[in-house]
Amino acid sequence: MISNITNTFIKAKKAFTNENFNESQNLLNKVLKHDKDFLSAYLLLYQIYDKKKSPKKNTIYKELKRLNPKIKIKHTPITVRKKSVTGTPELVTLSLIKLMISQGKTLQAKKNLRLIIKHSKNKRDQDKAKNILNNF
Repeated sequence: MISNITNTFIKAKKAFTNENFNESQNLLNKVLKHDKDFLSAYLLLYQIYDKKKSPKKNTIYKELKRLNPKIKIKHTPITVRKKSVTGTPELVTLSLIKLMISQGKTLQAKKNLRLIIKHSKNKRDQDKAKNILNNF
């Protein structure tokens, strides 16, 4: 527990001045944990995230706008690249899966059954795949 929020903020500001951004960031997060409306702490934290080019800068900017809608900050949002989503996989037919099972390729068959259950648009095929998978 912080004994005095203002003293902690002053320590964070000194750490920022000395370019000890990690310590300053930790102290500011402690301040904001106890006082969600501490505008100066958000401003300093925004500067830290801006120097680090962290995407957390965007959420701090929203908090600054919440506290003071008229605040003037040149904000350029940091975009985060999302992982590319692969398209739906190529699904094999249930008859081919039955052939895999008869040939002893059970791991490959189970994998394809799970793909059918997860990605097939045909409810009947999904039910058949669940039934086959349950019978393993």
